[in-house]
Amino acid sequence: MNRKGTEKPIEIFVALFIILAVALVMLKLFQSQIADQTKKISDVQQEQRAKEMLQNARQACSDKCVEASNNQCNRAALASLCMYSSDKVVPPPDFIDLNKDQKLDLDTTLLAGIGVCEDRIYCFHLLSSCCAREISASSCKSILTEYWQSKQFTPAQVSSMLTANVNAGTCSDPGNIRWDKLPDWTSG
Repeated sequence: MNRKGTEKPIEIFVALFIILAVALVMLKLFQSQIADQTKKISDVQQEQRAKEMLQNARQACSDKCVEASNNQCNRAALASLCMYSSDKVVPPPDFIDLNKDQKLDLDTTLLAGIGVCEDRIYCFHLLSSCCAREISASSCKSILTEYWQSKQFTPAQVSSMLTANVNAGTCSDPGNIRWDKLPDWTSG
């Protein structure tokens, strides 16, 4: 008789221990689900923020194009468009994370493999034309060269100004930018 009285508390203790173990497992599963969902939400917010910043940069470039059109597409307005970059819309240390890896680096998705630093995206990366002219790295080099030469700068000064005003950016490896696909800013 005494034996049955001591078995009941042990059974209750074992049952409570099993319930506690199951509850802990369920809590761990719930916690991992919360962590996964939080990460997914964070990733979606990061992607949305990058899209918004890229759209803001495109809009700023479109505004610069409209400004150039309003100024009869003069050299100064087109030169301003060519030198305008994303760091004016998205001030450092922030940048437009094109490849969604949450670090400042070289992106090859925007220009189909050519490469661009995410902190220095120029209007010639985002626009294809303005004032019935092609807008590209090559055409911007010509536009800037013509503009500065019209201001009586020497070819050496123009070359120096091109390098100073249109640079690759500060991503960790700007050496991987396919400069063979872009104009040589240093040649006169």
